[in-house]
Amino acid sequence: MPTHPVPRAPGGRRLSRRTFLAVAGISVAGALAACSGAPTGTKHLRLSSWNIPLDLESYQVIADEFVAAHPGTSVAVEVTTGQFHQWFITRLAADLAPDIIRITPQQIGRYAANGSLVDLTGAVPAEYQDDYSEPFWAIGAREDGLYGVFQHTDNFITYYDRRVVQQIGVTPPSSLADAWHWDEFLEIAREARKVTGGYGFGYGWGGAETAYRWLPIVYQNGGTFLGEDGETPSMDSAEAVGALDFGRRWYSEGLVSPANMSKSGGTPGRDLFLTGQIGLLLDNPESIAPLDEGLPDEWGTAPMIRNTGEASDLGGNALAVTKSSKHPELAAELVAYITSRANVVEFCKRGNWLPARSSLDAADIGYERHAGTMQQFIDQATTIPLSMVRAESGQYFSSLNSVLADYLDLCFLGELSPAECGTQMTEAMRSVTTR
Repeated sequence: MPTHPVPRAPGGRRLSRRTFLAVAGISVAGALAACSGAPTGTKHLRLSSWNIPLDLESYQVIADEFVAAHPGTSVAVEVTTGQFHQWFITRLAADLAPDIIRITPQQIGRYAANGSLVDLTGAVPAEYQDDYSEPFWAIGAREDGLYGVFQHTDNFITYYDRRVVQQIGVTPPSSLADAWHWDEFLEIAREARKVTGGYGFGYGWGGAETAYRWLPIVYQNGGTFLGEDGETPSMDSAEAVGALDFGRRWYSEGLVSPANMSKSGGTPGRDLFLTGQIGLLLDNPESIAPLDEGLPDEWGTAPMIRNTGEASDLGGNALAVTKSSKHPELAAELVAYITSRANVVEFCKRGNWLPARSSLDAADIGYERHAGTMQQFIDQATTIPLSMVRAESGQYFSSLNSVLADYLDLCFLGELSPAECGTQMTEAMRSVTTR
């Protein structure tokens, strides 16, 4: 087998030989088998994940442990490329999809409904369900089976610039029960704008595909996106329209930059926070590392805002087995192994993710930094409503998310009133759900 130089990771960190094999889509066991001319009877599995070097390495470490306990197998960790739906549909059509796919809650419903995913019920230990909240288990569970296991999550809390809140003279809340309510938060944001000379706060969208990150605002106001049944469009309810009105005020009052909208790409909210142009940011744990680098010791965190109810973003990933798998039972066994309590601990610690299992807290994970902030995120996960999870993990959501992105921008830019937006969005949603 030819040798290759070991590449460097972004930022100059040298990847280990194991990481290089993971990024290249080669399992250590599989690579050794290829070099030694191992028998062709080996059962090969492929697992596809986002191109996150630490996660690829973590998956490969776990996969190699699995292979060691299952002689005659190999596992290749590959990178999911391009636009997910286009990539996945093309491979499914050619029967070339990976055995195991890392998939978001917002993507899973479509493929569970159309027969692209395998029922994992027989392979996943029954006691797993006892260690999941009802909303998190519902991401993969359907009436006819279990089509994915939620591995890790993330959500939104409130970041604040310590200097800004000190100048305002406000003490940020530390518990969920004391979270800022909408009107209180907007008043603080108005004061923050006076201090920054720019805007008041930012929101953690990442582009049109993440429009769903705004749905917690609807549920905080007692509204629903698809009704309690998870199927009936309901963005024209008084509660949902009230949430749209709240969002419209962000922009009409100049509290949020027009560059920071549901269809904006990149991380404009975070960038404005880093440059001192806003004093508050509603975002997920991905902001921790850049804030540590750009504003060391100058930021803090508080719970996500709330109104009549609590809610936060449904982030994270599940693992599922695809219909392309030639060894679905073995692949399902690997999914169960990766999502075991012990392996979730190691994966979350290495990748700085939040565990989906209810029995795990920050102390169990052993985060190297900001354990208190990570515990805030873990606590915030308990506020994610079951009805929101059912809506976002439903079969129509990938299409409905595009409708949401379009209409949020129309409302927030003032081209539609909140009431007009709610009515027209609901009609557009019905055209999707009644096809």
